[in-house]
Amino acid sequence: MERLTIIFGIVVAYIIVSTIVGMASVKKTKDTASFMTAKKQMGTFVIGILMMSEFIGTGSTLGTAQTAYEKGFAAAWNLVTLGVGYLLYAFYMAPKFQELGEYTISGALARKYGHGVRVVVSLTMIYALTTVNVSMYTGGAATIASLLQIPIGTAIVIIGVVTILSVALGGMRGVGQANLIHAAFKYLGLIVVAWTAWKLLDAKPEIIVTVPASHFTMSGISTSTLIAWSIANIGAVFSTQYVIQCISSLSTPAEAKKASIIASVTIVPIGFLAAYIGVSSKALFPEIQSVMALPAFFTIMDPWMAGIAVSGIIAATFVTILACQLGATALIMKDFVVPVFKPDENRQILWTRIIAIVIGLVPIPFALFVPGLLKTLFFARALRTAVAVVAIFMFYLPDIGTKKSATVGLLLSVAGTTIWFILGNPYGIDNIYIAAAIPALVMVIDRLLFKTTS
Repeated sequence: MERLTIIFGIVVAYIIVSTIVGMASVKKTKDTASFMTAKKQMGTFVIGILMMSEFIGTGSTLGTAQTAYEKGFAAAWNLVTLGVGYLLYAFYMAPKFQELGEYTISGALARKYGHGVRVVVSLTMIYALTTVNVSMYTGGAATIASLLQIPIGTAIVIIGVVTILSVALGGMRGVGQANLIHAAFKYLGLIVVAWTAWKLLDAKPEIIVTVPASHFTMSGISTSTLIAWSIANIGAVFSTQYVIQCISSLSTPAEAKKASIIASVTIVPIGFLAAYIGVSSKALFPEIQSVMALPAFFTIMDPWMAGIAVSGIIAATFVTILACQLGATALIMKDFVVPVFKPDENRQILWTRIIAIVIGLVPIPFALFVPGLLKTLFFARALRTAVAVVAIFMFYLPDIGTKKSATVGLLLSVAGTTIWFILGNPYGIDNIYIAAAIPALVMVIDRLLFKTTS
């Protein structure tokens, strides 16, 4: 009971403090512009960390540790490919998006492909972001419930309330400041668990031989899976709404490039930390379910250290949910509420806060019906990859693709990817390939057969 009280107290204190920090920016978010981008209110390094934070949720920690328990260090590719994605983004996409002056991915693509693409892209991104949030609510609530011994329904409500307060009141600045805390605790929590694993293995070096030799290589996953991860992660980085909002908070293309490089450098170590924890867990706890690869350490750690580690895992939940909620709110406001209802500035900020609350509530009823963490996350990233393909065509192959072909390609991609995912990826073909291939083929075929360029 004393151990549980210490852990519970640390976690509660962490949640309260980080939430207050997120809410405190309400005075700085008096209009929609400051709510959505917090222009010039955060520096390049801070923006880089925030961009990295979009992809370090429970799927990238619990999910990577789980996969490492089953497959070995190769699970780190999950985060390494994200690092590659941000590096490519730094040189090829971030400066171009920053120059456009748009804070939504749909608005950026609408510059070339028109209103139809704006609507389809916006709906696709909202669909993808909501899918991610359902997964995050589920994974985070399961962790909170099991560690704090509270009902999972209560844990889901806690997540909903905390994230709604930070997004609805703090906007981009509030989410940014809260996510800085979450990112720091995420790192600290993983380091604490990895250090614990190292100490345990150092005391019993003989048990390491029980782990298959393949677990200590980076080739434990198939080439097909690695390619699918790479396409999904690079595509997600290229098209994620929150990333574009971060980029538009900066003043110059050079700053956008620098922030993207910072995101690339800081995200990769998380993959290796989580993978090390998963492989160590395989040696130390060979009989547990793989999903418990990381949480298993909490039961044997010093309660004060465990409190920090648990806070880090909870931080992983909040960090992604906040980013997704803010991104979905921006898309709904700019692409649907403002064009349809045409509210004045005072009513826009009210509408924005209401939409943020709704976006936070929507995942709650679905949160108990989600498959594996990484599986669901990569489906959501596949949806975003379709958008990324269109963005690449816009910047680098502008003569290929029209308003009609881009719209049709995206609609078919979303439908095809969803069906392929529900069917369980038939013939061993990952849904990410479907997501990337359909819009590209539609746009290329339109160009070859009909010779249209606009």
